[in-house]
Amino acid sequence: MSLPRHMPSAEPDPVLLAIFEQAERIPLAVRRQAEFFIFFARTVFPLLEAYRDKLQPLYCANNGRPAWDPVRLLGVLVLQFVLRLTDRLAAEAVQYDQRWRLALHLGAREAAFDPSLLVVFRDRLVDNAQEGLAFTAVLDYLVAQGWVPKRSRQRLDSTHVRGLLSAMNRLECARETIRLLLEDVEAGGILPDAWAGYWELYVESKLDPRAGKTALEAKSARAGADMLSIWQDAAECRPITSRDTFVLLQRVFLENYELDAGGRAGKKYSQPTGSVHNPHEPEAQWSSKSTTKDKSWVGYKVQVAETVQEQPRAAGEPTANFLTAVVTQDATASDKPGMAEVLAEQRTMGLDAPAALYADGAYICSEALAEAREQGRELRGPAPASPDRGKVFTVEAFDVHVEERHAICPAQQRSTQCSHIDESRGRSYFRIEWNDAICAICPQKADCVSANQSHRTIVVGELHSILQDRRREMQTEAFKEEMRRRNGIEGTQSEMVRGYGMRQARYRGKAKVRLQNYLIGAACNIRRLFRRLAWAAIQAHNVESGAMSAVAG
Repeated sequence: MSLPRHMPSAEPDPVLLAIFEQAERIPLAVRRQAEFFIFFARTVFPLLEAYRDKLQPLYCANNGRPAWDPVRLLGVLVLQFVLRLTDRLAAEAVQYDQRWRLALHLGAREAAFDPSLLVVFRDRLVDNAQEGLAFTAVLDYLVAQGWVPKRSRQRLDSTHVRGLLSAMNRLECARETIRLLLEDVEAGGILPDAWAGYWELYVESKLDPRAGKTALEAKSARAGADMLSIWQDAAECRPITSRDTFVLLQRVFLENYELDAGGRAGKKYSQPTGSVHNPHEPEAQWSSKSTTKDKSWVGYKVQVAETVQEQPRAAGEPTANFLTAVVTQDATASDKPGMAEVLAEQRTMGLDAPAALYADGAYICSEALAEAREQGRELRGPAPASPDRGKVFTVEAFDVHVEERHAICPAQQRSTQCSHIDESRGRSYFRIEWNDAICAICPQKADCVSANQSHRTIVVGELHSILQDRRREMQTEAFKEEMRRRNGIEGTQSEMVRGYGMRQARYRGKAKVRLQNYLIGAACNIRRLFRRLAWAAIQAHNVESGAMSAVAG
């Protein structure tokens, strides 16, 4: 497929523009809806057009029939997420809705496209690592116009995204994996005759939902044995072992079964982290919210960062905060490396590290605080509490001086010994102790020393002083007031989930989920910018009207 021969005009269709700009001709409600499409045509589409050179490598120079213009297709994807439309409805809107034609600089006589073209275009974006193109284009415009400073205060949080898949138990996953391999091999015309029994068992037969526990356990054992047999048989056939479905079968087998001493497949007690839960979406992983027992999902996680408006908003004033990063992670990934990915993405987009980053306790640790201090930025958030030791004082009750290798206990007694401990993982700790003589006569011994110990011992890291300072700062009213700036990210996540559908993946595969999240981020920033500009225009009009009234009076 080659690039189209005719590029969109630099300006929207003047006929369509005149229709929607003539206020007296259309109802007020319709005119307000049309204002967004006029804004898109005059502001958003030109900035997407500026990235045409990024889209041209997705197509051949002169091979095959001309494609529909890729800049317009990118605009369709953005509008699709702004309005939460399916591919078919988006294609119909381009065909029949004059507002869409105005926004995309499409003439009244120009042909629309088949909705399947959006599938192909998304594949081209993913294959060429251009998932974040629309988000980058919008963010660059916001930076250039001064809406997003290159160095700003920001807030960060993560939320989960459910994958596009059905829930399967381990037996269903194993059987479905075998079925996919058999159908893949049969479609290639290389299905061995010896596998006819597998075809009848896994392709032409289904599980009986009324089967009892004993029958299901037998079927699970049979599936494991058959997967092992297929693996051993396919090892002699190169066309089979080169297929993705065979690699997937190997992975599912290793995650669910293990070999006993006799070389037979037996079911594993538990699955490892990152296991396949549905062979149709092998990249989706199971995870749960540690603070909420009933929140678990199979899918992905997304990190969202946005700027923090310094001045409080007036009544009715729309937000001036904009998204600066949307990073898609595996569901099992931690928030701490997620923060590093967010900062790295912002650097690639030309932004400096935030002057202050507000986050919750999942992002805070001594290493992260030390790194932020070294880089000249602030990481604001509550430090994790020290481990609870039951009825005795925690480490937080001690005044620790790691650099001087001593500590003061709650009874104001100085430690008597400090030992340096090296771990194999490269981290160092210090064990600080008080001797028996001090602890034996201490009036607070019952509150400090466990029953099975003769004296108190605490273990702290090399960077404990940083954590200790933050824990003390957390007790101040100034810190509690400052951390209110973080709370707004919860509303942003709610906006992206409820307004743009971030909670549920539309596509399969991490790369396409990443594309979806970038498009949601771009749509969110565009809507926020439009609302901000519309509000500013109303304020300017009110001021002008007030001035004219004052002159007339």
